[in-house]
Amino acid sequence: MAKTEVQPEMALEEGSGSKAGRILLFAVPILFTIVLVGVLLTLLNPSTRNSVLETANKIPVVGTMLPKPTYTPEQQAAMKKEQQKASDEATIKQLKTQLQQKTTELNAAKQKQASTQTEVDSLKKQVEDAKAAQKKAAADQQSKEKPKPSDQVRQLAATYAAMSASKAAPILETLTNEEIAMVLNAMGTEQQSAILQKMTADKAAKISIMLKNATSPQQLETAANAARAAADNADKASAQPQTNSTGGSLNQTQLAQTFSSMDAASAATLLAQMAKTNQAKVLTILKSVDDTTRSGILSQMAGTDSETAAALANKLIGS
Repeated sequence: MAKTEVQPEMALEEGSGSKAGRILLFAVPILFTIVLVGVLLTLLNPSTRNSVLETANKIPVVGTMLPKPTYTPEQQAAMKKEQQKASDEATIKQLKTQLQQKTTELNAAKQKQASTQTEVDSLKKQVEDAKAAQKKAAADQQSKEKPKPSDQVRQLAATYAAMSASKAAPILETLTNEEIAMVLNAMGTEQQSAILQKMTADKAAKISIMLKNATSPQQLETAANAARAAADNADKASAQPQTNSTGGSLNQTQLAQTFSSMDAASAATLLAQMAKTNQAKVLTILKSVDDTTRSGILSQMAGTDSETAAALANKLIGS
């Protein structure tokens, strides 16, 4: 009975001893570390001691048992300056990050704007191309529907258009008003204006009215042919009495032989003087000679009196 009571007491003492041993097992190294650190801190200079304390304070449990580092006013000022510098650097870094972010957003917006502008420019070009195509189609349709002058009239108009207005106007004024209107109708507006400015006011006004009232090129050509026929008949009528009054007049064959035997320069001079009084006779003579003689005479006449040569050439073409 007594032996049984002793055994629980021994077990209790063994459990208490085991628990105290475990506590001492952990506490002794910690106490040793604290004492060692304290000794080292006492031996080290303040700067090194503070560094060690700062590191040790970061250790769990141990940090609570150690004193806080002590700093001089200079060290505190330096630490504050370092902290301020670190804070400034962090702020600058943050601002740089924000700036980079905003720059990225701005570049994205610019790219989007450029893309939108490209689309707008493309749409504008499509609209302009569509308008140009519509105008061209309308012009082509109008050109197809509008009557055109004959090829001969267009070639004649191109010949006068190649001249300067100051040279073309005097030559055209030797034609009938109907013929002038026919030729000008086959020209462009600017060419018409330039030539009309070089004509007399009365003739320019009459021709302008003819151009305004013209319904088609064919109408102008018909009127021009009729006016040329009337002018030729008038010239022949005025020349007929003079021919009948001189019983010894040469016939057409004799005239052709006479001027064909002359050199071109002499014939051109003589005919130019005759044209000043009676162009009908000159035209009759030029029609009676062969093509080579006529060409030589007109070439020589163009060198000395281009206006008369042009007038005769126009009447030869119109007759």
